[in-house]
Amino acid sequence: MGRRVDTSWYDTYQEGIALEQQPREQRFSDPEVATQLGLKPKTWSRIKIAGRFLDGLTPAFDRATLHCGYAPLERLAKLGSIAPEVAQEVLHAVLSNQLKLHELEALVRNQAATTAENPAPRPLRATASKHALYQRMEDFFSASDLYVFDAYQGRVLRRRSTLGAPGGYYVYNAKGKLTCVVLCIQPGAWRDPTTAARELYEHALSQRAVAPHIWCVFERANVVLQRLAELSLHWGGSPYDPKGQWLYLAHFDDHGVLEVLFEQYFTQLIKQLRTGAGLIERAELYCSIEAADGQPSGELVALRPLLKLPKHPTKSRLFREVVQSRIKAVGEGANASPVERRGALEVDLDM
Repeated sequence: MGRRVDTSWYDTYQEGIALEQQPREQRFSDPEVATQLGLKPKTWSRIKIAGRFLDGLTPAFDRATLHCGYAPLERLAKLGSIAPEVAQEVLHAVLSNQLKLHELEALVRNQAATTAENPAPRPLRATASKHALYQRMEDFFSASDLYVFDAYQGRVLRRRSTLGAPGGYYVYNAKGKLTCVVLCIQPGAWRDPTTAARELYEHALSQRAVAPHIWCVFERANVVLQRLAELSLHWGGSPYDPKGQWLYLAHFDDHGVLEVLFEQYFTQLIKQLRTGAGLIERAELYCSIEAADGQPSGELVALRPLLKLPKHPTKSRLFREVVQSRIKAVGEGANASPVERRGALEVDLDM
C-alpha cells in the first residue's frame, strides 16, 4: 500500500449528499452545499464525482478498502467513461493508493488517444454481445412456453432497433393480443448510467401506447438496471405503483437463468432508498428554474410527478411464484393436456 492518505473526504461526500436529499423546502444547491461543508464549489464538484463513482461500483465497495484521496478516483471515473475494462483492472491499485496520480492521468490520456484513433472495437464488442443476448432470449422463449410473459401458447415476433431505440420482441398471447414488448438492453459502459436509465425509462413509457406491459431485459445485472428500478419506484411502473405494475426488469445470471426483479427485490430497494443508499440522488429528480434574466428563483420542480414510497413495504413474492400460479391454472383447466396437468403437478411438488 502507498503512503497513508486522509480519506475523510468520503465522509464529507456523504454529508453533502445528505444535505442534497433534504425535504424540498430545505434542499441545498451545489454551491450552498459547498458553503455548508466549508469547501470551494469546484472542490465539492470533484469530491462528488469521486464519491458517486464509488457508490456506483458493482458489487458495492467496502469502505475499509478506501485508502486514497478523491483526486485519483475522479480521474478513475474519467477512465471508466473511456475504457471501463481498463478502469476495472486498476481499481484495486487506485483504492489502495498504489497508483500515483500522474500515472493515472497518463493512462487516461493514452486510453483517450487510443479510443480516438481506433473507435471500432467498442461497437464490434457491442454487436457480438447483442447477438448473444438475442440468442439467450430466443432460447428462453422456447424453454419457458411464454408463461413468464403471460402468453402461454402465444407467439413472438422480432422487433428491430430503429432511431436509437433498443431492439427486442413483441409477445402475443394465444388469442393474438399483444401482451408485452420485450426490450433487449445493453447500455454502453462508457455512458453515464443515470442518463441511460432515464432514457430507457422514457422509451419504455412511450411503448405503453403499443402494449400494456414493457419488459427491459439486460444481459447481466448492472448499475443501469438498479437505477432504472429506482426510477420505476419514483415515477411509476414498479410492483408498488398504485395503478399497477407495467414495467418488468430482468437480467440473466451467470448460469443463464432469467432473474426478474419483483416484489421482494423492490421491498429491499425501498428500504435502501429510505437510508439514503440509492444510486440516484433525490436532487436529480428535480430541476431548478430561473427568471428570464438568468436570476435563480430558488424553486425546484420535479421532472415527473413523484410517487410516495411506502414507509413499511411488505410485498415479498418472487416472480417465480407468479409463473407457478399461471402454470397451475393451465394444468387444472378442464381442457388441460397430460403435459399441462403434469406441469401443474410439478408446481405443487415444488411448492
